[in-house]
Amino acid sequence: MRLLLPTLLLALPAAGWAADHPRLENPIIFQRQEVVGGSPESARRAPAQGANGKLWVMEGDGSNLRQLTFGPSYDEHPSLFADQEHVLYSEFDVGFLNEEEGGKLVKLNIYTGAREVVDAEQGCALHHASVSPIGDKIAYHYNCGKRFAQAMDLGKDRFETLFQATNGVRTSDGIIAMHEKKSAPGSREVALIHIRGRGAESTAEALTDSKVLHRRPAISPDEKLLAWQTNAPDGGEDEIYLADIDGSHARNLTKAKGNDGHPWFSRDGQRIVFESDRSGHWEIWVYDLKTGKQTQLTDGKGRYESTRARM
Repeated sequence: MRLLLPTLLLALPAAGWAADHPRLENPIIFQRQEVVGGSPESARRAPAQGANGKLWVMEGDGSNLRQLTFGPSYDEHPSLFADQEHVLYSEFDVGFLNEEEGGKLVKLNIYTGAREVVDAEQGCALHHASVSPIGDKIAYHYNCGKRFAQAMDLGKDRFETLFQATNGVRTSDGIIAMHEKKSAPGSREVALIHIRGRGAESTAEALTDSKVLHRRPAISPDEKLLAWQTNAPDGGEDEIYLADIDGSHARNLTKAKGNDGHPWFSRDGQRIVFESDRSGHWEIWVYDLKTGKQTQLTDGKGRYESTRARM
């Protein structure tokens, strides 16, 4: 049975929250983890210190960097609303992503620290939340003994897709998501599909092949372009690909040494923010669609790994 929580407003911000923050013109929200014990390859995480998956925010050029969430919870996959003041993310009280223990969706004001629990269900994990640039429509992964992508608008009933799908983003007429046809060690087959309609009336259109791993789709605000992470064509390091919204005219954007992932379009559609380990650590980068220039925005100096950015 679904447990709908009343909107929960906390009058006081969390411990560690400062009172005054400058307004950001083009905020970027992302997830950051503290590396404890050396290199990213051998690092152990420290959830007891509140280091495991916290949210940070910065200006679009990398300035005014600061931490947003604190405490022992694991906070993941942040996504900005159109007002660029509120963030939706998933919060796991146990300190790591644990689908058996469950996780809830939280809405946070990045300036005041006020937070609301906007959706939760006892014993269920609500995560990989995504706020679409199309009307702030919500998509997220709902795990309650099932593994399906869910789509909803806040304050309305959620509906479940009939197709196995994860990491979805809403469009004006459906949801684009990952569809895993085959999952085996060293042999995953993942395509991007566009799901339209609800229940028995829903259909799915393939936007990519499923020969390799096509993952983590993003759509432009004008709904003309699709970006995603893929290890095509050689099955090696991940790159960011860009295509028309129907998957046609796909091309490799990043073409860089190392892995690039989790793309997301800026609100004006002119840039794509993404994560990359090309520097030796996971950092946030931005790609200018007009010039092709790629710029590193964060530098954790080996102490932090920064991923899952949205703007």
